[in-house]
Amino acid sequence: MYILGLSSYSHESSAALIKDGAICSLIEQERLNREKHTWKFPKEAIEACLKRQGIGWPDIAHVTFFWNPVAEIKGNLLHVLRYFPASLNLLAVNSGGEELTALRRLALMRRVGQELKEAFQLPSVPPVHFVEHHLAHAASAFFISPFDHAAIITWDGRGESTSTLLSIGDGNKITKVKEIKVPHSLGHLYAAVTEYLGFKPFFDEWKVMGMSAYGNASLVGAFHDLVHLKKNGEYELDLEYFQFHTHGQGRWVSQAFLNKFGPARKSGHSYEQRHFDIAAGLQRVVEKTGVHVASHFYELTKIPNLCMTGGVALNCLMNKEIIRHTPFTNFFIQPIASDAGTSLGSALYYHHQELNQPRREIFESAYLGPEFTDEEILAALKQKPLFYKKCDDIAKETAPHIAEGKIVGWFQGRMEAGPRALGNRSITVSPLDPTMKERLNGRVKKREFFRPFAPSILEERVHDYFWMPKEQLSPYMILTGDVRPEKRGIIPAVTHADHTARVHTVNKKVNPRYWQLIAEFEKLTGVPVLLNTSFNENEPIVCTPQDAINCFSRTEFDVLAIGDYLVTKKEPS
Repeated sequence: MYILGLSSYSHESSAALIKDGAICSLIEQERLNREKHTWKFPKEAIEACLKRQGIGWPDIAHVTFFWNPVAEIKGNLLHVLRYFPASLNLLAVNSGGEELTALRRLALMRRVGQELKEAFQLPSVPPVHFVEHHLAHAASAFFISPFDHAAIITWDGRGESTSTLLSIGDGNKITKVKEIKVPHSLGHLYAAVTEYLGFKPFFDEWKVMGMSAYGNASLVGAFHDLVHLKKNGEYELDLEYFQFHTHGQGRWVSQAFLNKFGPARKSGHSYEQRHFDIAAGLQRVVEKTGVHVASHFYELTKIPNLCMTGGVALNCLMNKEIIRHTPFTNFFIQPIASDAGTSLGSALYYHHQELNQPRREIFESAYLGPEFTDEEILAALKQKPLFYKKCDDIAKETAPHIAEGKIVGWFQGRMEAGPRALGNRSITVSPLDPTMKERLNGRVKKREFFRPFAPSILEERVHDYFWMPKEQLSPYMILTGDVRPEKRGIIPAVTHADHTARVHTVNKKVNPRYWQLIAEFEKLTGVPVLLNTSFNENEPIVCTPQDAINCFSRTEFDVLAIGDYLVTKKEPS
């Protein structure tokens, strides 16, 4: 039985397909329509899911959706009444997708079945099931985790009216334990400061996380005034400092916030040390709040296994502190923790929770997107004035270029789902050169100096180079480790200002070709680490061969390794 899961009209629109509880595909619409974090209906992503599986609409038994608009309408009415009349401002501002008001977004969500019917010209559509947002998040983590019994924390900006859900997974059922309601939201707190610092909320939070390493602790105490930790393990924001609960995205912080921290930074303006200190203060209070919530949840459940997901779970520094400072011993953090993962979660929730079907899959690979043959790659290469050759061993022939300090695009196999490039749509360079960060930013990435680059390391060598909390592996680049002191001078390009790194451990069985590339680099340099960043230039990660070749052609890459083809812009000597 096939179930198609959808996420749309908010941000990170996606489609996921499962068969009898096993994951077939998860594809983000932005990778196909080339609009970062797109909210738009994922028609192309749906088509790609069906095409890969070789099925049509008659094969789909159920469609699931990541949100319950009726539940949100009820919650919104209560919210408007609670903060009336200032809350009337919420009716006119954008909500979720940048071009949608709350009323328009909810109207689109309610008619998703009709949208399917019209988009695919269907006489009828399978039954559409609306799944509560945080339960979709929870299902995306627990039902594919290695645990039969686990505590589950999902946290983000908001679902229908919930910002944080604590639940328990047991077999094929998830039971709610506690909900923290909006406006008390770690996701909205981080979004508010992201906007205050001149960035785009819901999209640029990782920039603020990167900034935090350059700040000092001078404002940590001030940020603790903004978040009140309650004895029962919950938290509350001090709403005196915010206005997003009455003005939405039109006005995130109040005059009290500005009085406390100074004027907001405007986009494109220079940075002051104060801005980095604010980022540091925010990051520390989020870490402390995360540990507070998780610790109390352990005391309540005494379950050793923890699953986490939701946009806040992409904060790899917070994840490290939760692993390090709570009694939980086993962890699964959903790598597709953003709303893109809820298309999968809604399908899994309906399959297991509502249809009472047994679990059958443990998540081992985020490579769930489109894949292309060498024939398709060759056809795309012939459209550009490039030089290329087919290799018998692409990893072995690519590694020397990386060792020589060249910037290499690496395009292989199925595309990764989620926000991180995990070695199939990656830019790979040597981590040994201390100037490599500046070279990458100047020639390809065009991004801020304070954003770190991640190391990919052979899984079996990770503890030689990094201290990982409770010796965890990090196959999805969603956990931060500390670079061991004796290795910081060896891999300076992936060592952040605070001596941390967002580690990516590469398993030989899961991604043999990328593992071999790192192993070949180690043969040449003695170091089993590559600098890995997403294959893009201020755009969604490249998806198709055409995307990769276009990005390679317009930027200052040196080499492109795409399928079995090694590509250069100049004829090799």
